[in-house]
Amino acid sequence: MFDCFARVSIRGLGCFGMAALLVGWVMGARADDKIRAGTPEPTAYVFSPTTVGIESGIFKRHGLDVERIDFAGGAKLHQAMTAGALDVIIGTGSDIPFVLKGAPERVVAAYANDLNSVSLVVRSDNSVKTIADLKGKTVGTTTAGSFTTWVAKTILANHGVRPDEFKLAYLGAMNGIIAGLLAKDVDGIVGTTAGSLTLEREGKARILVKAGDEIHDFIADVIYASEPMMKERPAVLRRFLVAWFDTLRFMKANKAETIRITQPLTKLPDAIASEIYDAETPSFFIDGHIDKKSLAAVQQALIDVGVIEKPAPEADFVDERFLPQAGG
Repeated sequence: MFDCFARVSIRGLGCFGMAALLVGWVMGARADDKIRAGTPEPTAYVFSPTTVGIESGIFKRHGLDVERIDFAGGAKLHQAMTAGALDVIIGTGSDIPFVLKGAPERVVAAYANDLNSVSLVVRSDNSVKTIADLKGKTVGTTTAGSFTTWVAKTILANHGVRPDEFKLAYLGAMNGIIAGLLAKDVDGIVGTTAGSLTLEREGKARILVKAGDEIHDFIADVIYASEPMMKERPAVLRRFLVAWFDTLRFMKANKAETIRITQPLTKLPDAIASEIYDAETPSFFIDGHIDKKSLAAVQQALIDVGVIEKPAPEADFVDERFLPQAGG
């Protein structure tokens, strides 16, 4: 009888042991911290590190479960952040006014400075031959207050066309912007350079100028974090930034794999995908530091086109405590 009881007990302990292992495995599977990362445009290469980090397993190796959520322009992104629907935004320097106007977030890192990722584009029918020809005409951008809207205002202002001398049409995502141009609903657009090169080679559109040829000393691409993320999950935010810059290193070192992962997003043919990789990837930098001179240039540019009235103290919208080299 004792022998039988012993066998039952051992079997019972074995079950409990297996259960404990199973619980441990389930807990381990749930250990990845969820991060909701918003981007303003699904097809732009400059926002693709989000997907590369997911598909390459880099975020996973850092214990992160990152969900990419795409929006049609910066305004909708920051509305979602204010509503508590996002933890981080992969955005642009021109979005800083949203923070200055009270959005519950801060710039926590800069990661690229490739203004040439977007261009001012017109149809190939010669209805618009120069930038100055857009005076009195309509330019399509994503949303009011977005990076593409700021680029349109800045480039046209450089050529003597004031914001009140042309119209803006807010067309949402890049597919809608391109459709508006080709349907002649607008006379020009600010579109991704990658997609515009494809249109140009198809004889449908013409790049008037790349934004980087007109705008200098600017922080183009930054990461914003929500106040709850910074206050309640600072260690997770630091891990996210470590993983983000690991992803940029991976992209710089692995061209073929990066193109393989990003092509379903950018929808570019092989030759243009390679060209865009070579043009934009070198602009990625991996320390996350926000250069003060460039930041001042951002604010001055926003003042010049009437988006803000005066510069704000950096502490009102920047927090570098979470960068990898900041410790903690």
